[in-house]
Parts: sequence; C-alpha cells; structure tokens
Amino acid sequence: MKKKTLVPLIVFLLGICLVSLVVYKTDTHEKEQSRTTAQLNVTTYGERIKNEITNGIEITDVLKQLLISENGEINQFDTIAENIMSDSVESIQLAPDGNVTDIYPSEGTEASKIDLLQDKDCSKISCYARDNHVIITQGPFDLKRGGCGIAVRNPVYLKDENNQEYFWGFTIVILRVPDIFSDA
Repeated sequence: MKKKTLVPLIVFLLGICLVSLVVYKTDTHEKEQSRTTAQLNVTTYGERIKNEITNGIEITDVLKQLLISENGEINQFDTIAENIMSDSVESIQLAPDGNVTDIYPSEGTEASKIDLLQDKDCSKISCYARDNHVIITQGPFDLKRGGCGIAVRNPVYLKDENNQEYFWGFTIVILRVPDIFSDA
C-alpha cells in the first residue's frame, strides 16, 4: 500500500523540482535579456547625444570661422543660421563680448538675450571657456518652448591691428535633449 502512494509522491516532487528549474532558468534568461536591452539603449542614446553635441560644435565652428574671416562681423545672420539648423538644434546665437545679441529663430527670445559673463547661472562656466580657450557645454535646462536643452558655447578670438589676440565673444548652439535624458 505504501508503494502505491510513494511512487506518485516522488513523481510529483520531481515534477515540482523540474518546473521550478524551468521557471528559474526562464526568469534568469529574461533578466539577462532586459539587461542587454538596457545596455543597448544606453549605448544608442549615448551615441545619439554625442553626435548631436558634435553637430552643435561643428555649427559653432562654422560661425566662428565666418567671424574670423569677416573680422568679427556676420552679415545675414538669420539666413546663415537657417541654412545650418538641424532637427536637434533649438537655436543658434551670437554673443559678442559675452552678450547674447542675435538669436535664430528669433520669435520670443528677448528673455534669452543675457550677458553670459555676468549671469548667475552662466558666468562661471562662460568665464572659464573665455579664459581657457575651450568649448563648453552647459545643461540640461528647461527650454522656453518646452523640453530640455544643452548649450554649446564656443569662444571666438580675433586679432587686432598689432596682431594681438582678443576675445570677440561666443558662438552658441542650444540643442534639444532627447526625452530619455530629460528624466535623468
């Protein structure tokens, strides 16, 4: 009589062990898949933001070269800015002596015309860029038209009649940050 109940009990316990093993392996595999997907997403978004910042730097370099070739003047700024805009760019700006004077597109941008070297949020990093001849990025910060952005500021230096270098100001690009980075 004991054999009749013992064999099914052993089969039942072995079945539970087998099912538990299968569930464990499936869960482990799903976690590994999720981890791999997350790593791929981070890599993809990281490359995307790196490319957008590189694009922003290239735009500021184009403006810088125009300023150097025209001795600190850019004629038809709006037309030039319109032609070098891209999907990730919120605005393109010029800041002679650190004062933002020209912004494309210009609708509703009066509040953005600030003195970067005096503004409490921008002065330290802008002075650093000016004094060390380096391109800087700042952000993310909230954009006026919604979303988040990153500023790329490129200091421009010209030469006077004595061939002495002097600080002209900044060429600036404001980049839209992908939504996934806004949460971060």
